Amino acid sequence: MECNSQECCSYSASNAGLLPLVEYNEKKIFEMKLKEMKSMLTSQIAEEADISEVIVTVKQHVKDAKLPDIEVVRILWDVMMDAVQWSGKNQQQNANAALHQVKTWAKLLNTFCTTGKLELELLYKVQVQCYDDTKLMKLFPEIIKSLYNQDVLAEGTILHWFRKGTNPKGRQSFVKALEPFVKWLEEAEEEE
Repeated sequence: MECNSQECCSYSASNAGLLPLVEYNEKKIFEMKLKEMKSMLTSQIAEEADISEVIVTVKQHVKDAKLPDIEVVRILWDVMMDAVQWSGKNQQQNANAALHQVKTWAKLLNTFCTTGKLELELLYKVQVQCYDDTKLMKLFPEIIKSLYNQDVLAEGTILHWFRKGTNPKGRQSFVKALEPFVKWLEEAEEEE
């Protein structure tokens, strides 16, 4: 039997008792595909490519590499925030730059945040990054509002996170910071 495809080699190696080697190889290939997508996306965002062009490129890369949606959402957020031009200690400029980035690339996020689960993953990603990066700590509610206003995060997703979110990183302070916005959402919901 001639073996010339990744699947065939994996199958043959698995049957030969080399499953750990197969799993290691598949993990390395997966990591390489993620890295390629991240690199491609970083270039396009840095070059301020047209958003529709970026969406087409990402969709094609996702299809070719068979990347899971959850990984795509994580990469999109990371690359977007990595591309922000931070300006030293000026917090207002940093805030403006980060929020501008969210607005500019919201359509890209919106294209790939197609379910409540993916929206929640994005919200957790924002939460963890805001917790880990002091420049973003106070921006959490503004980023969430911006993602809501740009139709990336649905009201239900935000309310679910607010009531039952499971990631503990900075959760209490973020819940408190988001409370006025959540009250506004709940009041708007009641009026409807």
